[in-house]
Amino acid sequence: MTRQPLFVSFASVGCSLIALATVASAAESTPDNKVHFNRDIRPIFSDTCFHCHGFDPKGRKAGLRLDIREDALKKTDNDVYPIVPGKPDESEIIERLFSTDPDDIMPPPKAHKEIPLAQRELIKRWVAEGAQYEPPWAYAPLNKPAVPVISNQYSVKSGSPIVNPIDNFIREKLAEKKIEPSPEAPKAKLLRRLSLDLIGLPPTPEEVAAFLADDSPDAYEKQVDRLLASPRYGERMAVWWLDVARFTDTVGFHGDQNQRIFPYRDYVINAFNSDKPFDQFTIEQLAGDLLPHPTTEQLVATGYNRLNMMTREGGAQPNEYLAKYGAERVRSVAAAWFGSTFGCSECHDHKFDPIKTRDFYELKSFFADVKQWGVYSDYGYTKNAELAGFNNDYPFPPEIQVDSPYRQAEKKQAEAEIDAHLKTTREDLAKNPRLHGQFEQWITDSRAFLEKDNSGWTSPALSAVILGKGDKLEIDRDVLIDAGLAVQLEKPLTKDESLRIATRTGGVHIASVRIELAQNLADEKEIEASLSKSVKVTASVKAANGKMRRLGVYYADATDKFPRFTNGKETLGVVTEWKLPHSKPAKSPSAVWLLDPPVTLAADEKLVLTISGDSPLPLRISTSPFAGRTPLGLDVAALRSALNTNPAALSESQTALLADTWLFSTAADRADFDRYKELASDLRESRNGKAWTMVTQAVEPLLTRVLPRGNWQSEDGPVVLPSTPSFLPGREESTPEHRLTRLDLAKYIVSKKNPITARAVMNRLWQQFFGTGISSTVDDLGSQGDPPSHPELLDWIASEFRDNGWDFKHMIKLFVMSATYRQSSALRPELHEIDPANRLLASQNPRRLEAEFVRDNALFIAGILNTSQIGGPSFYPYQPPGYYDALQFPNREYVASTGPEQWRRGVYIHWQRTFLHPMLANFDAPARDECAALRVVSNTPQQALTLLNDPTFVEAARLLAGRLLKDANAPTDDARIDRAFQITVARAPKEKERASLEKFLATQRDYYREHVDDAGKLLKIGYAPPTQGDPAEAAAWTTVCRVILNSQEVITRY
Repeated sequence: MTRQPLFVSFASVGCSLIALATVASAAESTPDNKVHFNRDIRPIFSDTCFHCHGFDPKGRKAGLRLDIREDALKKTDNDVYPIVPGKPDESEIIERLFSTDPDDIMPPPKAHKEIPLAQRELIKRWVAEGAQYEPPWAYAPLNKPAVPVISNQYSVKSGSPIVNPIDNFIREKLAEKKIEPSPEAPKAKLLRRLSLDLIGLPPTPEEVAAFLADDSPDAYEKQVDRLLASPRYGERMAVWWLDVARFTDTVGFHGDQNQRIFPYRDYVINAFNSDKPFDQFTIEQLAGDLLPHPTTEQLVATGYNRLNMMTREGGAQPNEYLAKYGAERVRSVAAAWFGSTFGCSECHDHKFDPIKTRDFYELKSFFADVKQWGVYSDYGYTKNAELAGFNNDYPFPPEIQVDSPYRQAEKKQAEAEIDAHLKTTREDLAKNPRLHGQFEQWITDSRAFLEKDNSGWTSPALSAVILGKGDKLEIDRDVLIDAGLAVQLEKPLTKDESLRIATRTGGVHIASVRIELAQNLADEKEIEASLSKSVKVTASVKAANGKMRRLGVYYADATDKFPRFTNGKETLGVVTEWKLPHSKPAKSPSAVWLLDPPVTLAADEKLVLTISGDSPLPLRISTSPFAGRTPLGLDVAALRSALNTNPAALSESQTALLADTWLFSTAADRADFDRYKELASDLRESRNGKAWTMVTQAVEPLLTRVLPRGNWQSEDGPVVLPSTPSFLPGREESTPEHRLTRLDLAKYIVSKKNPITARAVMNRLWQQFFGTGISSTVDDLGSQGDPPSHPELLDWIASEFRDNGWDFKHMIKLFVMSATYRQSSALRPELHEIDPANRLLASQNPRRLEAEFVRDNALFIAGILNTSQIGGPSFYPYQPPGYYDALQFPNREYVASTGPEQWRRGVYIHWQRTFLHPMLANFDAPARDECAALRVVSNTPQQALTLLNDPTFVEAARLLAGRLLKDANAPTDDARIDRAFQITVARAPKEKERASLEKFLATQRDYYREHVDDAGKLLKIGYAPPTQGDPAEAAAWTTVCRVILNSQEVITRY
């Protein structure tokens, strides 16, 4: 029988009495039969006593502290001795614990914290043994314990010998309880477990077959090495860290706008794949910008510091939000690297752990140099000059532009498709006399134009300049500048006004229109402007009969433009504003609009340009018969050279340039022109292989004060300087002469002086591979947390991690190679009373897959998971319509990604903090508002409904059905069911399962043969092409596959 996964874990407070009773029982049976403070007494005191008799002086009663031995032995304000070592009968604490008088008993009845008799007796024994204290286990110096010597006699019956020191520590505890370890899991199940743990994907049937056939002694180790070397490993491990780093695509507060940050996720994935040492990983994230000559990668890593929630809400108080940002960084750093909850200390000394309020603000002070704004816009009262013009669509600086391998791959693919299209175009020209004639005429006309207008542009004569309200402006021919006509707007146009220019350009061909901002007019007045100025252009053709036809513009670009954004993403091809310099620029700012399609004017037709703007601007207008892939990218000199070269002597690049320019400039074949526009758009969307990402920039540190009770408006608290926590060994403090930096903090965190980071990180990693941390409260290693079940083992793996170069792959291989990891997960009823939560690890713990891997698993099984490229921007899975309707500032509409993007891995899902994707939320993914070191695991009806009805899983089911129906090796129903089980759970079906599915298949066949329309609808769910063949058969198998994908075994790692 196989144990079912533990979907609901015990709460540390609610079940403390049960847990502590277990601890007490364990203490009584240890070889030395001695009570230990950290293991046995501290949890009781923390749960029932420290609130009134602990670290917080403001909440302390009767002057009694029980967290420090010296204080616990002193006479109290009531003139009694709480603890007299070796003499429980003379110790006031013992008298109070056993009192029946409600006025004397401790804890008092109003505390609702009754201590069971077994625990009271344990405290009495501890006092009798001398009341020896121990420093909090998590903060004690980290020394590597000796590995226990264990005889393999405890492994003979199971046939699972000790493999490495992890097994020694585990077997020592099992031997004390006279418990045999479980045998090794069956090979197929073991490989599935290993594959899901290391890369987040199940093995293929072929991989399972190869492993089963490999009888070599190192067969398993070869699989471990293969999976650790897979690029999928980094994607799997990144999810683990991105929870901790609170990585999201949005800022959380107010409008929860998008932020540009995906290169940070790429950094994390690459760090795990390259096995970047964790100390370096830490330093780069916290202080990469402070390293000498930081690399681009190190700057990208500092995005960690920027992943706190942010706001640009009008009316928000900058200082309040700066306080929020700083406090959140303290909580996140403490949780990520110290495994500690610092949040309480923002307002008062921690009541259970030795964390002072001053510690909180001294840690916050390390981040006082991070360049940020309380409100990310300039509302006048915020006085953020650098953010002038920013609205809710704009990104969140500071940012840098970096190379993006994903976008570089997109660029390469787009260029290849364009090259292929150009090749086809050249072949068509050779085959089609009409097209060839048009091409030759274009060559002739283009040569003639460039002989006349060497720049490739000509300035048209004007017939009129008219304001939007109809008033004509007379054109003074003396304002011609450099043979181009400059028009000076004498006054700003209102919102309803525009400037219309009609040109005498009949009989010419126009593919693009350019407007330049003239540097000066005839009177040599320089432009004087400091803010952005808007300009918008539309084009029409006016016939002699007065009829107008509107021309489209499919792309525009400008030099010195003020970019336009849509929810954080720069909108390409739209020109709305120029950035004007304070003084005369070296080159005139210009904008170019590409017409859709290019137009040849008849002799009696005119080009009409309508220009609107928000201030007086001197403008120069010109047109060109040429257009290129990008408005500003046409190389006229290269074009002239190609036009004048003998066709037989043209190089490959010249031939491509001519075909490219001809396609964009003439639209001789409209379908060809539209396809080429689409390809050029794909190329532009690759952003030249670049991406923007938020980074940390250091500025002069802000003053940091202790805020009484966290009041951001208070200026009464003492000023503090950066210092490491006072309760950790090797404390480092700033002085007035030498202020510590984030780099100092990062180096301290990963130094040998600091004992807690290695413990915290290894405890979290242990949970990933064994289901529960050695201390089950991986997000709180303090007094309120769960004491480690194997404290020596935790110290051993923490020391091993630290002393072996902070090497994750080394530790993970150590974990998965151990006999402990490889044990069967089969339920052992005889251990239910002895070890109900399997903390002794007599067997492996099953674990439901995390949300992202539930999805990945289904798509991989279906054969459609897109793993072609590592990294890149987030994508948008299918989502219920209207889900984003409540999101405002800006308003937005959810649009699911199309094509292969839709089937990328879950690590790349768009993470909207306030509207987390329903599938992610249903499977317990955190919103990542703050550091999420622990994912709660639930078991709810919504999960089953998601697996049955979410389009992603319905699509996966129909594609799996398609795989089965097309499999030549599975021609029968029995064979297909066998194949389905091999693909999904790496085993053959049981006879009862087979019979049940065959019966269900028959009913579904009958239904869909009578309801063919329903079959058609089912087979069209999702973007993947419908399954070919009999719709009723495909729909019936799709429904069977929906049932299989909904089974617990498919979404559980055993």
